[in-house]
Amino acid sequence: MVNVLKGESFAFLGFDLRRVPNRKRTGHFIMMTPRKKARTMLKAKIREVIQNGGAKPAEDIVKQINRILTGWVNYFRVGNSSRAFSEIRDYTEMKIRTLLTRRKRRKKRSIGWQRWSNGYLYGILGLYWDWKVRPLGNVERYQ
Repeated sequence: MVNVLKGESFAFLGFDLRRVPNRKRTGHFIMMTPRKKARTMLKAKIREVIQNGGAKPAEDIVKQINRILTGWVNYFRVGNSSRAFSEIRDYTEMKIRTLLTRRKRRKKRSIGWQRWSNGYLYGILGLYWDWKVRPLGNVERYQ
């Protein structure tokens, strides 16, 4: 048994749910965030795709990653997921830049922020970029 009124949280279907005060401190709302376990499992899938990429072109690896990210983001976009999305987006960018740096056989002094900018990752390679959180439809406010 979980008493949400006392500030306890619980996990359900990959979300952590907890009751938090609203900004004006006049009421409360239910905050739904992706669980740490869900984020960790997604990172493991991304890492596995990159490690098993072999000599595939970077575009093919990015397409595989895009399929994984599309499903995950569409599932978790109904909650308060902006911070989790930022974490996953930064992780994915870093992993792809590291892959490109390794393939260029450069010393790994940095991750390649200048050589492979966001414009290159999202414009040329076509990395997934639809990280918008969408509210649920007609959900009543909880007091």
